[in-house]
Amino acid sequence: MTKKSLLILYICISLLYRRCGDKRTRPWGVDIKDGREFYMRKIFFAGLLISAISFSVSAHGVYFDIGVGGGGAKTKVDGIDMGNLLDSSGIKETAFDLGVKAGYGPIAHRPLYIVAEFAGMGHRFEDAKDYIQYTSYAIGPGIIFYPTSLIQLAGSVGLSFTGNHTSLGTMYNGDGGFAWNISAAADLGRGKHGCLLGLRYFSATNTLASNAKQKSSAFSVFVKYAFRQKLQKA
Repeated sequence: MTKKSLLILYICISLLYRRCGDKRTRPWGVDIKDGREFYMRKIFFAGLLISAISFSVSAHGVYFDIGVGGGGAKTKVDGIDMGNLLDSSGIKETAFDLGVKAGYGPIAHRPLYIVAEFAGMGHRFEDAKDYIQYTSYAIGPGIIFYPTSLIQLAGSVGLSFTGNHTSLGTMYNGDGGFAWNISAAADLGRGKHGCLLGLRYFSATNTLASNAKQKSSAFSVFVKYAFRQKLQKA
């Protein structure tokens, strides 16, 4: 795919995204069902854009990984720690994350890769009957570097939006926030197919429709499938 074709595809995706983002599906205090539809559309178009980027380069230079993780998380709303607020012997707290990257590398005969990433984290509180889940998503550019053939270091920054939801009614959401994450992993496997086992820190800040500020962070252990071409030794 040429640069001109990629540009045309990007413009088409952007126009479709704006077309679908009508007022009825925006999260400023709307019913949670409408909010879910709005965020599913965002995730769909984010995945479509990442796929376009991955197919715009020749196969031998494609980088791709996808996986999930779990660990500990912290969510604060206007400085109030939800973990402390909802602390109870009957409430179970869990945290998980997901991530997918697509891009190109190695670049200029160096173990460096340029990628686009879609990532997210969920922080869930539940008892036998109800649940509350704070979810933050992020999409943006990132870089990957291999100091050795076994170790992968990565980081990205981007725009953030939330997908909070609960069985108790409605929750406020927001978009246009900021997120970043860093990770370190062992890259196992031979050839172009590998398995990443590593640690990741994710952080996102968003202003909700209620004007409250939500700050979410997570430290997790993850596993990913990776398709990549490592730099060949001379």
